[in-house]
Amino acid sequence: ILSKDDPKNLNVQLELPIVKPSADGTLEQVEACFLLLDRLFALGYRRVQLTCDTQDAAGKKLAGRLGFTQEGMIPKHMVVKEANRDSNIYGMLNSDWDKGARAFLFKKLHGAAMLKTDSANNAKEGELEEQERGLAEQEAAKQAVEEEHKKKV
Repeated sequence: ILSKDDPKNLNVQLELPIVKPSADGTLEQVEACFLLLDRLFALGYRRVQLTCDTQDAAGKKLAGRLGFTQEGMIPKHMVVKEANRDSNIYGMLNSDWDKGARAFLFKKLHGAAMLKTDSANNAKEGELEEQERGLAEQEAAKQAVEEEHKKKV
């Protein structure tokens, strides 16, 4: 679940996934979070935050497995069932994701060979995007010349 979406500042909060106890800490849980994080950063988000109860050992472990950095602890963050809840705040920046968190998780989930293939695919996609940008710039320049020519005629 995503909450506290702030498109103006390009950040969002990722809630801990709710899974059956036998699936807690499995690769499926990590992969689901990986896919969500990958999409968020591809869409341009700069920061993803994860908040969990300080008593939630599984939540803290998942945050670490995903590569989040603990940013702090908020005492008496909220009231849950008429009791105070202290919360740990974890964060991941797009720069963390680009500089290795994505590759680390991808390799953990799919292996080194698939990581190599994924990297090659990403490089090809980057080349195609660059070519498309170049073609769009050429088309814009061509239209500008045509507009200028129409003004003279």
